[in-house]
Amino acid sequence: MDHVKVGRLGPFPRVSKPVFLTSAILILAFIIFGALFNEQAEVVFNQAKAFVSLRFGWFFIVVVNLTLVMSIYMIFSRYGDIRLGHQNERPEYNMVSWIGMLFSAGIGIGLLYWGTAEPLYHFMAPPLGEAETVAAAKQAMNISFLHYGLHVWALYGMVALSLAYFHYRVGLPLAIRSTLYQYWVKRSTAVGDIR
Repeated sequence: MDHVKVGRLGPFPRVSKPVFLTSAILILAFIIFGALFNEQAEVVFNQAKAFVSLRFGWFFIVVVNLTLVMSIYMIFSRYGDIRLGHQNERPEYNMVSWIGMLFSAGIGIGLLYWGTAEPLYHFMAPPLGEAETVAAAKQAMNISFLHYGLHVWALYGMVALSLAYFHYRVGLPLAIRSTLYQYWVKRSTAVGDIR
């Protein structure tokens, strides 16, 4: 990391004004549209949601399943032995405590907030079939179990491992942008613009 001049934001380019302004304007436009024209916004957003679900639902399913397979592979491969801290550091917590903390952090807020609300929501407004029936209750519980099953933990795990590796092993800030560190360094080196 000696070849990278670390600035106020770390080894990343400064904020791009065109990107920031475009994003800010789009976000404000969505907020104003939703606040002032809420009925039209509901129709537009429902159509957009239906379009994405119908056209790209398969893509989400494939990505989540691949993430689960990759997570299981990483557990049993040589990558499962990589320390998240420095090579000579010892773990601060034992395995049982660590898993307990992960479980509490990952599912605690979900149970408090959605523990009863999610099954009831899907019972009252199921994605398929008639509401408030035995079939809707079974479907609601299946959806809730899916949302707290292995697939979700694989997604949590990939993000957590990315953040932990680049923070504790590489020493970058604990931020999503740190996971793009290799991309930024290679890109900056390629164009000769390392700042």
